[in-house]
Amino acid sequence: MKSPVLLATAAAALFLPTSASPSTQPAPAALEQFGGCAAKNYEGAELLATQPGSPEESEVIAEYGRRSCNAPTNDAGLLRGAVAEQLFKADFGSIGSQPKRDLIEVFTVDMNELAALDDNAKKRIDNVAFGTCVAASDPNAASAVLRTSGGSAEEKAAIVGMVPKFAPCVAEGETFNLTRTELRSALAEGAYRLALSESLDEEVVVTGTRDKSKSVVCKRLDTSGTHMRRNVCLTEAQWAARERESEYAAKDGQRQYREYQERLQTCITQSLGGDGSRPACRMN
Repeated sequence: MKSPVLLATAAAALFLPTSASPSTQPAPAALEQFGGCAAKNYEGAELLATQPGSPEESEVIAEYGRRSCNAPTNDAGLLRGAVAEQLFKADFGSIGSQPKRDLIEVFTVDMNELAALDDNAKKRIDNVAFGTCVAASDPNAASAVLRTSGGSAEEKAAIVGMVPKFAPCVAEGETFNLTRTELRSALAEGAYRLALSESLDEEVVVTGTRDKSKSVVCKRLDTSGTHMRRNVCLTEAQWAARERESEYAAKDGQRQYREYQERLQTCITQSLGGDGSRPACRMN
């Protein structure tokens, strides 16, 4: 877990061009236009099935160009994020919704092959992993970020609100150096992968997060107040925290139940006057 000082630094870094100069960052509107074109005029989801940095990824992006979807940048990671965001809106809308298309495929990483990848590919996979981890931390907030306009004050406020969720998704001692555009891109692809995971009727593992477990695990859980079950996807650390919270809640519930029983017994005892002169026991 990072210290408050490091977290404050991370929050400030969101609004500084730490990994690219302003001139190399495409306009949010241009990215949105490209993502919409790719999703509409081509099987956009095919891009998300390719591994970052692979020849297959380059070929799909080239095909976008041949279909008149002009890329506003050479940064393939930002282009993936732009496509992922439009597909997320079209296929899901929010994390937890059922997909609107029958066949969806996303890339997976063989951890044994990860070491053989070049540094750029590793970094890009790590960014998607970070986005997946953050989306799992707060699916509603992640979906809300993607509903804002890129570069807007609303986007900034939504991202700042998620900063406390970043710490468990950043490795100890690691430097946080994503711009807002890069962060939104990573969050978009991460949210898409997470939404797909939650739509499946089985336990699944989404490869890659900055959690030490290197995965997001989805489990089928009962929905409170209903007979339905749904997939909940969290990292190993997040599952451990959830179990601790459940344990604390259970202990607190048991304490409250014991206190209620003691008060009930006292109330009943006091109401048993034998001659009917004492008021009946009424527990609130």
